[in-house]
Amino acid sequence: MSNKAQKVARFGLLAALSLVLGWLDRAIPVTWFLSGAVPGIKLGLANTVLLYAVYLMDWRGCVLLMLAKVFLSGFLFGSMSAILYSLSGGVLSLGVMLLVRKNARIGALAIALLAAASDVMLLAKHPHPRGQMLWCMLLIALACVAAAAAFFWIGRHAEFAVLGTSLAGAVAHNVGQILAASGVLHTPQLLYTYLPVLVGIGAVVGCLTGIVAQRVFAALRVYKDQ
Repeated sequence: MSNKAQKVARFGLLAALSLVLGWLDRAIPVTWFLSGAVPGIKLGLANTVLLYAVYLMDWRGCVLLMLAKVFLSGFLFGSMSAILYSLSGGVLSLGVMLLVRKNARIGALAIALLAAASDVMLLAKHPHPRGQMLWCMLLIALACVAAAAAFFWIGRHAEFAVLGTSLAGAVAHNVGQILAASGVLHTPQLLYTYLPVLVGIGAVVGCLTGIVAQRVFAALRVYKDQ
């Protein structure tokens, strides 16, 4: 198979995978314990396809894949507003991952600091958190610890660099969507109420998908060597 044919096949496979994962994102109910405090949250499984593309394709291919994922998924499962929010998150997420992929520790450190700042902001707004808000703040604290651990782990094990890229990309996607929503809906308060929680959730999800991605990349290298 020629190099061009391989690129086309890889692009088609990743595009199809993003659509399937996009459907799963909408089918899996993950708001059962945060439905009141964090409405509309999804696992973001489809966004992990871009993480693989960042390491497997050039930047042009990554941009085309992101656009294909946003518009095809939006037309099939969403609406024009969903396309706008997904595009905003996708552009920022892809840009950040392309920037930090060669120095993923920076991505992990930035997310740790951002999560810590988010928890401090929420604590200032809710000095005595209870119920769902308490769970949200604990989740953000967990995300901060996970990102900090990833920073030190990547320094000792370079093969886990994808973990830092995943963390940065997942959080950047949430940030992009909230920036778009606050601008379209004229609700800047989302930046200090809703965004801190999404930073924590994005970091947790990004950490998990980064671990999975690292194992997949390791398996691909083993297969290639054989």
